[in-house]
Amino acid sequence: MEHGHFIREQQPYQQAIHIPFVSSPYSPSDTMPEECKNEKVEAYIKEWEAGAIDFETIASDETISADRQGCKTFDKDGNIVTAEQCNLDNAPVGYIWKELSDWPTTIGITNGKPSDHSPHFHGQPECYYAVSGRARTLADGEYKWMETGQYFYIPGNTIHNTPIEDPAGFGVLYWYPKNGHFDGFKYYWRDDVKYLRPAEAAFDEVDQMRKAALGLGPYGSNEAYFEERIAKYNKQHAE
Repeated sequence: MEHGHFIREQQPYQQAIHIPFVSSPYSPSDTMPEECKNEKVEAYIKEWEAGAIDFETIASDETISADRQGCKTFDKDGNIVTAEQCNLDNAPVGYIWKELSDWPTTIGITNGKPSDHSPHFHGQPECYYAVSGRARTLADGEYKWMETGQYFYIPGNTIHNTPIEDPAGFGVLYWYPKNGHFDGFKYYWRDDVKYLRPAEAAFDEVDQMRKAALGLGPYGSNEAYFEERIAKYNKQHAE
């Protein structure tokens, strides 16, 4: 459960081990990490920063089938459903995403109101670029602010978690360097490692950091906290 700065050898298409690292050893940064370099992603970012695209107009490529285009979200039971009109008001969990590419690199983009997010991990490394707002993300053993325009690298088999507290909301462009075909990925949540004590202990440590840094209980126990922030978000966006 080490989270210091050390080398983690990363292979393409790596599947998860069942005992994760507690945190990325990296922090959000103003420059793209070398591990995240990707021409297609860089082109998206360039267009975004120039104001040529936004969340509504950013387009999927030909590797995303018609039935997977548009905005997706989760219902209250955790099933993936369509978010009608790409409207956050139609997202029960408070955030939505679009799939942009599935090969040779899986790429997508999110948009979110204040909302809690469950800590999880997967074998594939992941990169973020913050397109809007700010949020605290689990980085280098603590929760650090990630601001618009910053990057963040998460090695594979590493728990990550980014609750959206700020009433302004938060959105990221995300991608999995050197890994494509998202349907082959396996995500691991706390329930997936039940009774595997070293893995449960890693999630317990993350819960302790969430409590210390954000004042949050375990995922699923913070409804009142986020309802208050969602009310502020709705007020800001109604003005």
